Amino acid sequence: MIQFNGLADNAEKIYKKLTGVPVPQDEGQMIISNLKEVHNKIARSESIFNELTDNDLIDYATYDILAEKARYAYLIKQAKKRNLHF
Repeated sequence: MIQFNGLADNAEKIYKKLTGVPVPQDEGQMIISNLKEVHNKIARSESIFNELTDNDLIDYATYDILAEKARYAYLIKQAKKRNLHF
């Protein structure tokens, strides 16, 4: 029987190593890492949004930006609860 315990964690570590994203060592570092990642995704999504002309794609990009901003706000709240400085 194949054991999959920790497989997702290992895959995430490998992905982050290949992409240059540092592997967080604790929950606080994970929150800060996620904040940086989401911030970059929002910037990319806004850049793409500014180039779109198709109404359906504009709608999709708008929802994508709003979802990422909601995720960012959640992470900010989590960071403040833990008194993290970023």
